[in-house]
Amino acid sequence: MRIGIVGITGRMGKVLAALTSQYETKGISGKTSEEKIHEIIKTSDVIIDFSIPTATLKIIKIATEYRIPYVIGTTGFSFNEFSRIDEASRMIPVLHASNFSVGIQLMANLMEKSAEIFPDFDMGIMEKHHRGKKDSPSGTTLFLAKHLPKEPQIASLREGNIFGEHTCDFVGENEMISITHRVFNRGVFAEGALKCAHWIVGNSPGLYSMRDYLESVVNAAN
Repeated sequence: MRIGIVGITGRMGKVLAALTSQYETKGISGKTSEEKIHEIIKTSDVIIDFSIPTATLKIIKIATEYRIPYVIGTTGFSFNEFSRIDEASRMIPVLHASNFSVGIQLMANLMEKSAEIFPDFDMGIMEKHHRGKKDSPSGTTLFLAKHLPKEPQIASLREGNIFGEHTCDFVGENEMISITHRVFNRGVFAEGALKCAHWIVGNSPGLYSMRDYLESVVNAAN
């Protein structure tokens, strides 16, 4: 499989490049020329993008011209920016996830179930990331918050080189339940993105999520 990596000089791009060394991969960075970008995209089977919103919107537009499937791990999009991704998904298959960890998807499911059981409890999310992470709250935190029936209190910390830690608390008068997910290595995100890239090639145009991928895997196994 031929993979184009957008944001190859970034933290996630470097991890992804190392993981995909057995594939034919080409990288796109902020210094890549317009001509080279077109060449890389049109000769790729799929694009995996861990960059910044402005770069993603630029590259995905080119990908639609060549009908190349697109996997997005970029976060921090505004509502209007994400509407352009939605528009692109009408022409190519696009999978967007704020977090490619299977564990985070499980955490979201556990949060939904806990909220059903403890609807009157106070709910809050604490997230920690490395000091260089720009978006706050993180895309993963916003994703998790959508699985709660009411808006939770959110606290964000940017410290050291933390890869990612999310805790959701359900607090009642006499007890508290906490659900926590910690990442020990960025490789978990790269592995998830690569699996999604394999899956999305050949899919019909549309906007897909990590949950769509996991449901497909489960259904195929049954």
